[in-house]
Amino acid sequence: MPVAFITGGASWFSRETARLLLADKWSVVLSDINMEHLAEVAAELGNPSSLSTCFMDVTDRDAVKSKIDAIAREHGNVDALVNVAGGTNHLGIVRLPFHETDPMFWEKVIRPGLYGVMHCTHAVVPHMIAARRGGIVSVASGMALRGQPRMAIYSAVKHALVGFSQAIAQEVAPHGVRMNTIAPGSAESRWQPDLTGAHGGRASPLGHRTSAVDVANAIHFLLSDKAGHITGACMDLSGGTLLH
Repeated sequence: MPVAFITGGASWFSRETARLLLADKWSVVLSDINMEHLAEVAAELGNPSSLSTCFMDVTDRDAVKSKIDAIAREHGNVDALVNVAGGTNHLGIVRLPFHETDPMFWEKVIRPGLYGVMHCTHAVVPHMIAARRGGIVSVASGMALRGQPRMAIYSAVKHALVGFSQAIAQEVAPHGVRMNTIAPGSAESRWQPDLTGAHGGRASPLGHRTSAVDVANAIHFLLSDKAGHITGACMDLSGGTLLH
């Protein structure tokens, strides 16, 4: 049974991704810093035996490596890594003009959103290389492709994820490992659960915001054999709002 490790596991993106992977007979490990929300997600998924949850602060490099090494020992490999951790709402980060921010503010965005992905990728890649298989998908943002005012640091972090993934994809491709990113547009989430944009966020030309299921479908596809020749890509899930 292949195993997937998903960070930011309390998010709706992770919930729907786990739902699809579990249906495909994957073993899924959801991690997050918010155990209350993580428990809610597990309950909504029905707490199947192939699902486990754990506390994980992705900014703690040693803890990340310890957990991923433990999963690899238990299952023989970590077949998929899904980097979801690193948003803004759950961290209490408000939108501000760049000149009104300071290095402490920058760190609150950069450490989970970029360093967290680097920590997880650094820990999992040796296992995937040894097994000569594996897939990594990182959730970037439409802001990775088109920066937004009052979101300069977040835009920078998500843009960095795309370049980071392209670089790693070339390094690990000879070992049968693939790495991609997705760029959702204004998306449905635990904090903005509507798809119309009525409560914040922009509906796409298709008439609605990016849904959690849209995100999960993209991740599921990129981890599947159907995407076996796709690596270093950034999939636009903005519904036509970016047109890059």
